[in-house]
Amino acid sequence: MFENNFDNRFVKVKVVGVNTAGAGNLSGGLTALNFMLEQNLPGVNCLAVDRHDAANLDGCNAAHKLRLLTGDDEKFLTDKLQGADLLFVVADEVWENIKAVALAAHCAKKIGAPVIFIAGGNFEDAEDEIIFDALIKLPSKNFGADACKVVKNCVETMILPGQPKIDVKDIAEVVKHSAAILSYGERDGKNAVVKAAKAALEHAESSDENFKTAEKILVNVTASKGNMSLEEAEKLSRLFKRRAPKAEVLFGFSIDDWLVDKVKILLLASGKFS
Repeated sequence: MFENNFDNRFVKVKVVGVNTAGAGNLSGGLTALNFMLEQNLPGVNCLAVDRHDAANLDGCNAAHKLRLLTGDDEKFLTDKLQGADLLFVVADEVWENIKAVALAAHCAKKIGAPVIFIAGGNFEDAEDEIIFDALIKLPSKNFGADACKVVKNCVETMILPGQPKIDVKDIAEVVKHSAAILSYGERDGKNAVVKAAKAALEHAESSDENFKTAEKILVNVTASKGNMSLEEAEKLSRLFKRRAPKAEVLFGFSIDDWLVDKVKILLLASGKFS
């Protein structure tokens, strides 16, 4: 299914950070953009939006900042998102500015690329208000840094060398027909691969109690060249099948020798979740 595709290196990712704080404050959605801009993630373009005073966006370093007040504003955002292969909408404490979050996600959905929503804080019942293809829930504590880590891991999954590779088309295929959840785990030291996989599984299970009914799971392992073996891969396969016995589990691998003994696991699962 996966190919070591040269085009992966040129994947275009666009991230919409939504401000959910008022009175000139900066919420997690915008601090996440600042973290991403500091990391200088390849192929990633950041846009900051709010629905209130434009001064609320002053603390964000994104090149594109706009309010979503009119239909023209929505059209402008939609135009700016054109050409993306993968889209993220990022917001902490969603209910503080639910209208802006919903409008941003609606604009992203019009593009036709997979939309991953990174939500922080209280997200109860917000699924009914916001359109997205895949969801990852994060705690408000350290939300900006953690959201940046998720986007970075997704980009690395696609652009780092490795075989087999997960492509944007593979992600789109998984999220196309059913609900999807995204999770991740990072560990280092002894047995880092299995520990990172367990962390990703725990994150997925905490996001949706019906994870065990997943129908398809994409798993990407990012590690140094010497930190992954056939034996480790077989362990992971058994581990995932125990937690989601009916799922088709597909693996991709990315090589990053700078990680030394650290391992990153990115997990995308689809099924009839709640």
